[in-house]
Amino acid sequence: MMTHALPLRAGIDMGGTGTRIILLAGEQEVASETIPTAWFDTLPQDQRARALVDIICRLRPVGQRLGSLGIGASGPVNNVTEIIENNDTLACFSDYPLVAELRELLAVPVAIDNDAVVAALGEYHLGAGRGSERMLMVTLGTGIGVALLDKGKPLRGSDGQHPEAGHITVSSEPVHCYCGLQGCWEMLASRSQLQKQLRREIPNLKWDASTPAVLSEMMAARPAVAGILHHYGQVVGCGLNTLLTLYGPDATVLSGSAAALLPLFQSGMDAVMTRAEGYAVNRKITHSSLGDAAGALGAAILPTLRGTR
Repeated sequence: MMTHALPLRAGIDMGGTGTRIILLAGEQEVASETIPTAWFDTLPQDQRARALVDIICRLRPVGQRLGSLGIGASGPVNNVTEIIENNDTLACFSDYPLVAELRELLAVPVAIDNDAVVAALGEYHLGAGRGSERMLMVTLGTGIGVALLDKGKPLRGSDGQHPEAGHITVSSEPVHCYCGLQGCWEMLASRSQLQKQLRREIPNLKWDASTPAVLSEMMAARPAVAGILHHYGQVVGCGLNTLLTLYGPDATVLSGSAAALLPLFQSGMDAVMTRAEGYAVNRKITHSSLGDAAGALGAAILPTLRGTR
């Protein structure tokens, strides 16, 4: 008797720097590719959905069919209209019916949500968040994304939208964010900001898989580099203090490209998170076990979880 393989699930993680596309068979990754998000800016808007479809079709193994597509996008994302509304860090995919176009081109269910939400879903179902009751996810990348899952369900605002909790005030520093705040957490604790600070000391610093080891070596010989990472840990910790106090998670997962440096900025983070007895927060803070793939993996399972059209 002939059996048929389950249809593939595709996930797209759209960030300000990179767009990752992944294909899953069950929970097994069968193909993936990351494209600089800036590349899509070089295409006319009406060709960007087709470009994504072409990449998915090229990645799909011969003889296997696609069953669904999920998207995680750097927010804000309107969950009612399914339109990305982020002209600050994801302009190339914002303010047009990308989801509707993809649904028509692929003829499969397509779902979209904030990138922090899908990264959290990835970790909760497939990674470091397994077994948690209330999981906080913080992505430290081009910006800062935050998501809280309570028994696997994302926290929403009264309007049904995802709270942009990466935009909270953590400092009186005169640094203004595009969100309108001065001293915004994203402006001070994103990977983009850390990279800018480090390049003042290391002009030729490249951000790749070798970065943690390179910086670890430099910290011992260059106090200024150690100081930058310690201060970075402090501003990360300032934002976490607020979120852990308000949300009370039993597990916190750090993801995004800066999270791999957790052992290097842990001391700074711990220094500002020590609190008096009775006011302590749950400091079970771990690094993502899925790494940069968390968002795309979570996006791939999003349609299944949501039962979308």
